[in-house]
Order: sequence, then structure tokens, then C-alpha cells
Amino acid sequence: MGKVTFKGLDAYLARMSALERATDKVVKAAVYEGARVVADAVRSGLESLPTSEHEGCPWWGTPGHLAKGPSEEQKKGLIDSFGVTPIDEDSKGFINVHIGFDGYNSVRSDQWPQGQPNQMVARAVESGTSFMEANPVVKKSVARSRKKAEKAMEQVVNGEIDKVANGA
Repeated sequence: MGKVTFKGLDAYLARMSALERATDKVVKAAVYEGARVVADAVRSGLESLPTSEHEGCPWWGTPGHLAKGPSEEQKKGLIDSFGVTPIDEDSKGFINVHIGFDGYNSVRSDQWPQGQPNQMVARAVESGTSFMEANPVVKKSVARSRKKAEKAMEQVVNGEIDKVANGA
């Protein structure tokens, strides 16, 4: 009967065990890096968003003459409120991170005395309204950055695996 001998099996098993212990750290780093790439693309899209000012213009934001985009104040509110949440692990074990808008902008009115909700303005910009053209900045930015985010996540995973495998 033949005999098989493995050399270095203990070291290999130790590296595999270390990699298993580091899985959460590796996945979280990769997910966060992917979110960073997408968030940077969305932020860039927001900065290039067209604006429409209605001061002295009787045609701003009517069904017959749609505004090209939000006001400068609304755009500033979107850019300032845009961000990435901390990593979260849900009850099913999924590791998540969210990118989006938070808080209120500086455009106050009787309806919005604390300022307009940035999420509402973002939704109006993205989908358009009866008085403003749609500017799907988020949708286009996410689609445009998807492959770049996947590549960045792959690089993080490979780098972290190399660190663990080499005992760093």
C-alpha cells in the first residue's frame, strides 16, 4: 500500500485557521472600501449637478418650464449631508454599509421651519417633479462606479488575505 507524506501541513492549517478568524475583518474592510468608491462617485455627481435659481425668474419650476435642478442652497445641503454609515452586521449575519443623505438643508419655509429634509430633496432631484427635471445622479454614479468598487473590494480582500497568510 502506498504512503503519502505532507510536509508543512501544520503551518498551512495554522494559516487557514488565522484566515478564518480574520474573515469578518477582511469582509468589513472590503465592503467599506467599495462604499467609499461609490460614495466618491456620487459626491462627484452631486458637485456637477445643475442648479436653477428662481430669484427674479417667473418661470422657475412650473409644469410648462421645468427647473434644471435644485437651488444652490439645496445642492449645498445635499453635498454637506451626504455620507457613509459605519459598518453594521444585521441579525442574519450580513455586513452592510449605507450611503445617503441625512438632516436638513438651510432652505426654511412655513412647511419646513427647520429646513427641508435632504432625503426629500435628493428624491426630488433623482426622480424629478412636476416643476423640476429628473437628474438621476445617484443612479448614474452607482452604475458608473460599480466595476471600480468591485475591483477596489477585490484588492482589499487580496491584500488582507496576504497579510493574514504571511502572519502580519
